[in-house]
Amino acid sequence: MKRFLVFFAALAMGATLWAQQVFTVVYATSDDGFVNVRQRPTTKAPVIGKLYMFSHGLGSGVLRGQSGSWSKVSVGNVTGWAYSKYVGSQNWYRGQGHDKLVAVRDNTPIYCESMEDGSKHPLFTTVSKGTIIADEYQEDEQYYILTTAHDNLFVKKSDVKVVSGI
Repeated sequence: MKRFLVFFAALAMGATLWAQQVFTVVYATSDDGFVNVRQRPTTKAPVIGKLYMFSHGLGSGVLRGQSGSWSKVSVGNVTGWAYSKYVGSQNWYRGQGHDKLVAVRDNTPIYCESMEDGSKHPLFTTVSKGTIIADEYQEDEQYYILTTAHDNLFVKKSDVKVVSGI
């Protein structure tokens, strides 16, 4: 019985770690258009930033983890905690057995759409080695493309490996 419980505890921990390794973009769902990002997962902690609503079909931050009713998020150069009730999410990994893109190095860059000022593919965020980026994507010569309602995200083909199946 003890081995059985240890096995299921290890399985649960592995499932939690697996879930944290999927690239997930987040955005505010509150009525006022943003949610505070706090230093610690409590309303008593100082506000260190804001997570804004969906814009052009793309969230404004990246999910880094969860604890209870709080989401650890990165917005720009700030990483902190937002109350999960007001955080929506999107990702490009469905887990349905398709080939998936996996980051091959720490700080793998993910770029966003070209800007109006002509700058090509500015940095959106980075992800750590082993992060599952997507199993729904398109590709061109240099990039895999994650499609949104209006804008796209791009990852260089040289920064990921394609892994078959689940």
